[in-house]
Amino acid sequence: MDNTIVKVEGKKPGSKQYLKEIPELSFLLKSVEKVYGRRVATTTDFESLSVVIEHEIGELLSASTLKRLWGYVGDKRVPRADTLDILSKYCGKKDFREFCAWLKEESGVDSEFISSRFIRSCDLEAGDNLALGWAPDRLVRVAYLGGERFRVTSSGKSKLKDGDEFEVDAFMLGFPLYIAAIYRDGQVLPAYVAGRVHGLSVLERY
Repeated sequence: MDNTIVKVEGKKPGSKQYLKEIPELSFLLKSVEKVYGRRVATTTDFESLSVVIEHEIGELLSASTLKRLWGYVGDKRVPRADTLDILSKYCGKKDFREFCAWLKEESGVDSEFISSRFIRSCDLEAGDNLALGWAPDRLVRVAYLGGERFRVTSSGKSKLKDGDEFEVDAFMLGFPLYIAAIYRDGQVLPAYVAGRVHGLSVLERY
């Protein structure tokens, strides 16, 4: 596996411009609009699309979630894996992974999104390791334990400590890492945000 550390700089995390530069996500949103039959651009559109998705596949995505994904409102949160899976199902695919595989095969797009820009816990195997970096000069290494659980193996200059554990659904380059709780020495510590301003600048699986 290529262990080159992937970095991103100069993009506003969570911005519509940044999301559009992620080929797979951009294609997914366009595919959703194609199935929906029109461009999604207003509050009414997002509310209607939410209802249509629930009616068509029995899965609920709120209008506010759709607005964040389309960049209609400012937000820095990483799109949840299940959100991308639901949109992929609406487009006729099993999940987002299958959508990306189809996209690469049908359109010739060189798909790097899953492996280098967006990593889901469910795509990892116990024992896999990730390198996570953010400004200023923070580089943390974590080991995947299973489920959505990770353990810090090298805390670098961050406020995390070696041995800390946390649960995360997915990581995305250029977006902040939101950790709901840190488990340390039998205690549960408050939420922690890594890369709050500029998001993750390093995301590597090795």
